[in-house]
Amino acid sequence: MKQIIGFLINNLKRIGIFFLFLIAIAFIVWLLPKETRYKYEYQKGKPWLHETLISPFDFPIHKNEKELKHEKDSILLNSPPYFSQTEDVLQKQTEDFKINFNNVWDSVYKVDSTEILKLFAKTENSKDLIFSWCRSLLSDIYSNPGIIQFPDSLKELQQTALIIYVHRGNVEEEFQFNSFRNQSDAITYANKQVSTLIIDKFQGNSIIDKIFKELYFPKFIIPNTFFDSETSLLTRSQMVSGISLSRGMVQSGEKIISTGEIVTGEKYNILESLRNEYELTTYNPALIIGQTIAILVGMLMIVLFLLNFRKDILEHFTKTLFILTLIVFFIFLARFALTWNVLSIYLIPFTLLPIIIRAFYDSRLALFIHNVTMLMIGFFMPNSFEFVFLQIIAGMMAIFSLANVRRRGQLFMAAIFIFMAYSVVYFGIAVVQEGSFESMHWNNFAWFAGNGLMILAAYPLIFIFEKIFGFLSDVTLMELADTNQGLLRTLAEKAPGTFQHSMQVANLAEEVIFKIGGNSLLIRAGALYHDIGKMGLPHFYIENQGQGSNPHDEIDLEKSAEIITGHVPYGIETARKFRLPEPVIDFIRSHHGNTKVQYFYKTFIKNFPESKVDLYKFTYKGLPPTTKETAVLMMADAVEASARSLKVYTEQSINELVEKIISYQLEEKQFDNAAITLKEISEAKEIFKKKLKNIYHSRIEYPK
Repeated sequence: MKQIIGFLINNLKRIGIFFLFLIAIAFIVWLLPKETRYKYEYQKGKPWLHETLISPFDFPIHKNEKELKHEKDSILLNSPPYFSQTEDVLQKQTEDFKINFNNVWDSVYKVDSTEILKLFAKTENSKDLIFSWCRSLLSDIYSNPGIIQFPDSLKELQQTALIIYVHRGNVEEEFQFNSFRNQSDAITYANKQVSTLIIDKFQGNSIIDKIFKELYFPKFIIPNTFFDSETSLLTRSQMVSGISLSRGMVQSGEKIISTGEIVTGEKYNILESLRNEYELTTYNPALIIGQTIAILVGMLMIVLFLLNFRKDILEHFTKTLFILTLIVFFIFLARFALTWNVLSIYLIPFTLLPIIIRAFYDSRLALFIHNVTMLMIGFFMPNSFEFVFLQIIAGMMAIFSLANVRRRGQLFMAAIFIFMAYSVVYFGIAVVQEGSFESMHWNNFAWFAGNGLMILAAYPLIFIFEKIFGFLSDVTLMELADTNQGLLRTLAEKAPGTFQHSMQVANLAEEVIFKIGGNSLLIRAGALYHDIGKMGLPHFYIENQGQGSNPHDEIDLEKSAEIITGHVPYGIETARKFRLPEPVIDFIRSHHGNTKVQYFYKTFIKNFPESKVDLYKFTYKGLPPTTKETAVLMMADAVEASARSLKVYTEQSINELVEKIISYQLEEKQFDNAAITLKEISEAKEIFKKKLKNIYHSRIEYPK
């Protein structure tokens, strides 16, 4: 029992990481659709590569989106509009006209009573006759069949509608649209009837003409038939909902397609109908086992990759949690978009996955994680080949365009390149599948543009993940490497010699990392801050001393060694006070490793040969390097500092110095825990030699 408890305690971190993978696998399997996956892959315009397919059951042939849209548009275009006619309009306008008529007649009669009596000498009730004629005209205009008003939104429909339906009371009647008059036509018709009456009946009599002018018929002619939007929309909705989703049937046992036969548009539609029916009507509980195995294999590939290339991530709980969280999150986004069909799957910026991982790790890891994630999403994505191919190419483009993020404009250019990658690849696939430009879904290019714009969210997301998980991005490293940073300015003021030394070390180390591979931004930032501990007592370090006395001459050797070695713990304390990231603090901790202060150690042995040496007092209180970057910095720091002590700068003296310094570090086993090979150390030595020769090359003596 004790052994089991001891094993659990000693391997607690590994057990936690193991459970992280189990939780991620379980969540991804839960997200996957539980319908049986259709086993055939096919593309429009390409040969059928499987065995001859026979229908396993009866199923309808579903109409494709283009056909359904065409039928819907046809209904919306050709469905007759509905109007309602208001009967009260005729009654009200007749009453208003009667009042106006009486007023006009009385006013004219008072002025021209003699003329009116002459005109109607042989006719009784002349006033009633004229009013009766006018009322009949109004009734004719409003009732046969009426005066229609079209809203501005239906101007286009006004040109095409042949049949309309009109509600008159409780009765719905069908009319020819052109049987109705609009207000302008009704007024024209009324004026014409009045003119005809005056000319034919009254021979153009001026009195009658005056009466009708003052009556002013047009003001009593207004629309009485109005568009009924509610009924029209309801009717259209019912007609659209009544559209049949299928056309024809395929009988059980009927041959669908033969091996090698081209998948035409019609065959493709039948195959898609079979796939939909197959996934809807079948359910296999064993599917969960298959999905679990598939996802398990994908996760196993990630584990093997990390074991072989990035073991540091697999041994770090937070780093593993970060990568698994991103994988699960993007799979969730894909499942959400597919299930709810709110947005196109092409709008989801899957390329953010490699961009975010690349911000904290290397390009190889970012691309591998992206590819495995897209393959897992391909399990439930329709047209999975098209989807996976598109996303892998776009992910590669994202990695290539952001190999080194050192300018803000790079992300904008990456968004453009990603949009172009999506568009070009999709265009090629669509032309092959559709066989023509007309059938292509051009709106997908708009989704690709939106996808590119969403890539610009990478910077704020990187900042958020940086703060949540305590990581270090290239953007932050560039900010830290700015020599105008407050801490570096303080170093330049308090210890100018140390600051210049740090700049030289940064240049040397960065040059090596460029050649042997590694994070150049990280090593530059680490080099600039590695000696900030010297700000405490800057005059005790030779690079900050002038021509005056050396303060070490006034104290004993053990005290001098204590001061010199003390700049490491003081530097770590200062770095944490100013909240420098832990990866940068690692350079402070490891730039001397656990080596000895050679000058004071050897001087002590020489001056006190019979005394017992306390090695602890002459040993740096740090740790040996654990990464390639910290190992290179240790070499660059020692080489640069020692090169300043050379009395004569020749090719031989520089070569011997570099070999001596790095050989000593190897003998002290300072690189045993670092991810650096002997070949890379050999390359580093050659670069140091070359750079130092360039720095300390001989110069001509200028004349006095």
